[in-house]
Amino acid sequence: MARRSMETVAAHVGEDLVPAATRPVSMPIYQTSVFAFPDLDTVEAVYKGDSDAFLYSRMAHPNGSALEAAVAELEGGESGLAAASGMAVINDVLCGTLGPGDHAVVTAECYGGTFGLFEGPLRRRGVTVTYVAAADAPSVAEAIRPATRVVYVESISNPTTRVADVPALAELYRERGLVLVVDNTFATPYLFQPLAHGAHVSLSSATKFLAGHSDVTAGVAAGTREIIGAARSYHTTTGATIDPFAAWLTLRGLKTLALRVQRHSENALRLARFLDGHGRVEKVFYPGLESHLDHSLAARLLPSGNGGMLSFVVGGGMEGANRFIRALKLCQFVPSLGDVGTTVSHPALTSHRAMSEEARLRLGITGGMVRVSVGIEAVGDILADFEQALAKI
Repeated sequence: MARRSMETVAAHVGEDLVPAATRPVSMPIYQTSVFAFPDLDTVEAVYKGDSDAFLYSRMAHPNGSALEAAVAELEGGESGLAAASGMAVINDVLCGTLGPGDHAVVTAECYGGTFGLFEGPLRRRGVTVTYVAAADAPSVAEAIRPATRVVYVESISNPTTRVADVPALAELYRERGLVLVVDNTFATPYLFQPLAHGAHVSLSSATKFLAGHSDVTAGVAAGTREIIGAARSYHTTTGATIDPFAAWLTLRGLKTLALRVQRHSENALRLARFLDGHGRVEKVFYPGLESHLDHSLAARLLPSGNGGMLSFVVGGGMEGANRFIRALKLCQFVPSLGDVGTTVSHPALTSHRAMSEEARLRLGITGGMVRVSVGIEAVGDILADFEQALAKI
């Protein structure tokens, strides 16, 4: 073959695979939008589902597929799906399952973004919604209608940390042929596996504990092949694809998931007990507390720990919460959670601001509520920061 020109060489650099007798320990990042095919027969095989070759990264790519396989295995699902954010994967699952005329029963204590999805795009799509105390199976049973298709709960609710009795709910749904979808973001599959308790889909904002370092935005789901397949079809059409680097970062985070969540849980229990006995704290929400409403249920369903999330209400309402947040030195105020460092948030003004004030107050989400994502620092340093900040309320 004749020597190629400089312009041609430059246009094709890096296309040849580097031969090696060894393999990389860390998965390479496949930063490519398309994959080259040798002929038309191979393309046809991909579209027919007879080949698992990659075609176009909006449809699938090696990093995303590896993450999907990992999440499916961790959650005990038949299939997995990775998307560009937690809300993207929630939208994929719900829009792949719900259509015009369908009805959904949804936990009243859901994340504000989820509430906004049900109240906005899904209602405009013709889906009706009833909000109930979804941790309580009898309340859900009363809300079920002939058109009910989906029941949507959070394994540990945001921000009130209510624990859903998923086994009881699953038994209820099996009798009626409904789809049980569980947001497992707060618990993670390390602490709780909804599919093993009868749920059809377990989904999470991987932005939080799964990736764990506040450096990626991603969402994942695992479940039955039928439901995840329908979600994937919607997902591919609308283009909510996770990018290769985000998938790689999430896979890296999963390597330390068990160690991190164990430490998150230990520190959160220590902080919850500290706050529960503090004179400037009116109420603490954490399932590991003996006084928590769901303590016995948490002990049964979460034997390995109760997670790194808690909320508490300070005296002085919103102004008291603001003074507390301003006084923190170690812990940062951020509108997210799940980092290795301890962070705080204000649900009424951030995650749940889409709800009406009346709805928030009914759930106990007051101006004085502060949500805490407890990190893996030395717990004494966390307690000291909260002690000095509370003293300034």
